Amino acid sequence: MLITKLNFKNFMGYKQLSLPKGNSELPNGLILISGRNSYGKSTILEGILFAFFGPKIFKGRNAASFITYGVEEKAKIYVYFTLDNKKYYIYRVWGRTGSITTKLFEWIKKKNVYQEIKKFNVEKFFEITTEQAMSTVFVRQGEVEELANKKGAELRGMIIDLFRLNIIDDALNLLDKELKSKKFAKERLEENRVPIPRIQEDITRIKEEIKQYEEILVKKNAFKEDYNLKIKSYPSKEIIDELENLYQQEEITKSKFNAYKNDFEKKIEQNRGDFEDLNSLEKIEQIEHSLLERKKEQVSKKQELEEKNQATLKGLGKTKGRIEDIEKKISKMEKGINNLSKGGKGATIRCPTCQSELTKEHYNTIIQEFNKNLQINQEKIKKITGIVKGYNKILKDLQNDMDIINNRIILIQTLRNDYQNFNKYQLESQEINKKLQEFIKKHKSKFKDLSQIGIKKLRSEIERIITELSSLEKEIKEKQQIIQNNENRIVDLSEEIDRMKELEKQIGVLEIDIDHINKAKEFVRRFVTEYMVVKRLVKNIALTTNKYIKDFTSGQYGELLLDLAGTKKTGLALKIKDYFNGEYESIEVLSGGDRTALGMALRLAISELMSILRPTKDSPRRNPKIDFLLLDEPLAALDETRRERILKHLIKSKTFAQIFLITHTSIPSDIQTHKILVEKDHSTGISQAKFEEASINVHF
Repeated sequence: MLITKLNFKNFMGYKQLSLPKGNSELPNGLILISGRNSYGKSTILEGILFAFFGPKIFKGRNAASFITYGVEEKAKIYVYFTLDNKKYYIYRVWGRTGSITTKLFEWIKKKNVYQEIKKFNVEKFFEITTEQAMSTVFVRQGEVEELANKKGAELRGMIIDLFRLNIIDDALNLLDKELKSKKFAKERLEENRVPIPRIQEDITRIKEEIKQYEEILVKKNAFKEDYNLKIKSYPSKEIIDELENLYQQEEITKSKFNAYKNDFEKKIEQNRGDFEDLNSLEKIEQIEHSLLERKKEQVSKKQELEEKNQATLKGLGKTKGRIEDIEKKISKMEKGINNLSKGGKGATIRCPTCQSELTKEHYNTIIQEFNKNLQINQEKIKKITGIVKGYNKILKDLQNDMDIINNRIILIQTLRNDYQNFNKYQLESQEINKKLQEFIKKHKSKFKDLSQIGIKKLRSEIERIITELSSLEKEIKEKQQIIQNNENRIVDLSEEIDRMKELEKQIGVLEIDIDHINKAKEFVRRFVTEYMVVKRLVKNIALTTNKYIKDFTSGQYGELLLDLAGTKKTGLALKIKDYFNGEYESIEVLSGGDRTALGMALRLAISELMSILRPTKDSPRRNPKIDFLLLDEPLAALDETRRERILKHLIKSKTFAQIFLITHTSIPSDIQTHKILVEKDHSTGISQAKFEEASINVHF
């Protein structure tokens, strides 16, 4: 893989950056990035990483913090590169709100145009995770010194994490989790487990119980049959009801007959002076007819007399009216004569009948005539009043006589009704008695005692038998239900035995699984760790580091020994051979420069191995496609000799297609390589960079 061109816009200190300019492309090999501190050297490497992996590589910072120029709302990065003989560029644009757009384009030679690759994933495309890239592709400032000074446990942890050997711990954790799950599942099954012999004992006990209930049912059914036969031997309920009804009707009719007869005889005895010889309905009706005729005559007389009385009262009213009229006329004439005697102006006396003016003589004559008529009419009133009193006395006597007749009519009608009723109920009683005798004659063979008391006893006996039979049938039904429930219980228990067999089978499978998991854990702890880590990975790291260390230390050190066989607490034990004295020394005795050189060698070895080694099955199936290095100030702690050796080694290296190395230290004059020179306009704060290609062949 080769990065060919970089374009930044509004990214950190760069308003506009294009490397290299025009149609030129960045070459392979070592490219030194030089410039003073804070000019923007690291920004170039960070821009490359940002383009490929986004802002998550910079912990604690968001995308908006990388837009630092002016008031622009967006930043853009284009990184052009070649991969597997194909041209691509990756493009990122983001705003201050945090939204990021990422696109990947491929050069289509036939169309002579870049075409977008839809729905791509950076990590899958480059066959490397972001974490692995940050630990291999990018070497941060001070990381080499940090690596050289790491303690054994820290170095061990870094290597295990980097090569994803923590999957062994993950595998053990997963196995522990699975083991716990299996044990828990087994415990849950054990909680529901019931010993099969106990279930079989329950089945045997229930079967014995069923047998006992069946024996009881045989006896109960025999009793039931006896009750049914006894009930069949008795008369039916309908026959008993009919006989009791006839007895009841007979009693009722006799009671009514006696009541009406006694009432009739009592009334005859009480009124014997008014009535005689009432021993037949015909005689009673004759007396009733005679009384009704008398009542009719009295009503007619009373009506005739009331009419005469009304006419007399009417004449009395007219006479009283005439008297009132005469009295009014006399009163009027007296007022006139009084006015005349007083000498009132215009006073006259007028006739109250014709209104003609009268003299005093005429007045006296008329007054005398009025008084005479008044006396005559008053005499008439006395006479008429006497006639009315006579009529009222006669009417009162008539009414008293009519009241007596009415009472006798009511009494005779009551006697007639009583006579009719007791004769009626006497006939009904005789008819019912006849039916009763016929019924008894017809059904005599069905009864032991046909008397009313005997019938009551029979009904009571039948009701007792029916009650006992009902109780017996209920008991039989309950016993049958118990037997049915027990039979169902046996079926359930039989099914439970099958479930317990299946459950025991499942428990057996879980026990096998638990045993296998325990063996697998032992295998992971011993065989996998020893083979994969000690014999393979550590050996390869040591061999690869040896390619660099002797050259980096001017031939003094080599043959690095790494020991990962200890526990995590022990960590990684590092020893290196000192060719000057022929002894293997601990790295703690090395000088600071030698330790930094060793750290650089280890770092390059790890990056190299990441591209070729698959230490575990979970490692990438294909080698990572990113094979360039981004080195940020790795040589600052080295002296000039060691820097020169490392730079010459990097220039000659064929392991990495491209190496971007930031440095602010002096470069030996005999080091000829490509350069990116970074400058800064202090008046605006804008960074600028230009690319210079090596003037001679940079490969030794």
